[in-house]
Amino acid sequence: MNIKPNDQEAERKALMDLSRKWSALIASGDLKAGMSFWANDAVMLPPDLPILDGKNVIREYVEGAAAVPGFKISWDPQSAHISESGDMAYMIERNVVEVDGPDGKKIVTHGKVVTVGRRGKDGEWKNVVDMWNSSPSPNRRLLSC
Repeated sequence: MNIKPNDQEAERKALMDLSRKWSALIASGDLKAGMSFWANDAVMLPPDLPILDGKNVIREYVEGAAAVPGFKISWDPQSAHISESGDMAYMIERNVVEVDGPDGKKIVTHGKVVTVGRRGKDGEWKNVVDMWNSSPSPNRRLLSC
């Protein structure tokens, strides 16, 4: 299934729209529907934790995160890149995570994300790699060297 060059932009847009839909589902608290976006053999590489290998392990992590007081997460894709064969893709995304701090004030962290997707024989995209780390707040200026 090779993607024609003139279809690449439509495919990128569709993949980014799918990521936004996934973010909205997770934000709504629908973890069951949110889990359907990961492949069974997915791998998650969260900061400061071991590799989470497989959908069941990822589900435990997601359920644990959702139970943290004040937990909220959202993400927004910045770009999508699809292989010529049309069966693999990666996206560069940004995320925002909020939790309640020990003093009750919100702790907000910003992250930069790489996700890798694989299109199944049914044409559906599933996330197979999810990796992120912290990023400065969008309001913070970078220092020049």
